[in-house]
Amino acid sequence: MADNLDLKLGDITVDDETQINSGIQNDDMTSETENTNTVIDEDDIKIGDKRAPIVMLFGPPTSGKSMTLVRLARYLRKQGYTVKADPTFKSDNRYKERCEQFHRNLNTTEALKGNGLNEFLMLKVISHGATVCQILEAPGEHYFNPQKPEEVSARNFRPYLTEIIRKLSNRKIWVFITEAEWDVHASVKDSYVSRIRGCKHQLMRPTDRVVILYNKVDQKEELFENGELHFSSAERAMKDEYDGLSGVFRNSNPITSLWRPYNYKFVPFCTGYYTTQLGREYMKYNESEEHYPRLLWTVLMKCIKG
Repeated sequence: MADNLDLKLGDITVDDETQINSGIQNDDMTSETENTNTVIDEDDIKIGDKRAPIVMLFGPPTSGKSMTLVRLARYLRKQGYTVKADPTFKSDNRYKERCEQFHRNLNTTEALKGNGLNEFLMLKVISHGATVCQILEAPGEHYFNPQKPEEVSARNFRPYLTEIIRKLSNRKIWVFITEAEWDVHASVKDSYVSRIRGCKHQLMRPTDRVVILYNKVDQKEELFENGELHFSSAERAMKDEYDGLSGVFRNSNPITSLWRPYNYKFVPFCTGYYTTQLGREYMKYNESEEHYPRLLWTVLMKCIKG
């Protein structure tokens, strides 16, 4: 099993209504392939904080990055943290509007639309005036484009991501998002694993940490029994769906590998439950049980400190 915490998710209730709703769930409501002709001012992207760790939500379009961020932010606010968009990350007016919209979405029951290719977000998580971490959300195509699965080399990242990954000394926490029942050809999943493998070998530093987040677990009813998610079954399902991914992070140390065979932390996740609204553009959003973001934040804090 991966390097995981000795935690239980507890009783995660999945009633009949939410099981039905999960069948139409789509965390990123609009395809990120829109606005492909938009000119992106990547030189305008700046990281002011050169010390706080950067959590990188790494995932393809529609994998659920936006709503994962919303669900985690809602949970952290309840725990007393300040979660706010960094207004200095980009200076253009569209980014400022995006920041304001994100703050509004923390108080709404409507699901977020997926980011367009020209949209970004940098959040800061603050406790007692100190920045605990920064969380970067960027368009899915900039990490992996299912329409161009052959582009798997780590050299193909956009310039601003190359700047963040290669030149900033901040610790990086790579949250590789995998999606339960991702409806793509097996070769696309293989290419995604190859993309991650390239990151591991070409970009990651010894101080970096890795989380594999298995999103939309509510869509796999066989992982639940009596309303409780089976953690080990979820990890096995992820390994089956993304063949070879766990092996990318195999622990080669002959001593520590005896009790930690893989150098990643596994987090099963669900952002919430979604229902269509008659005559409305957005789906209604009911946030997931608190066990999910609590586990994710506990794992992230382990990565931040360790």
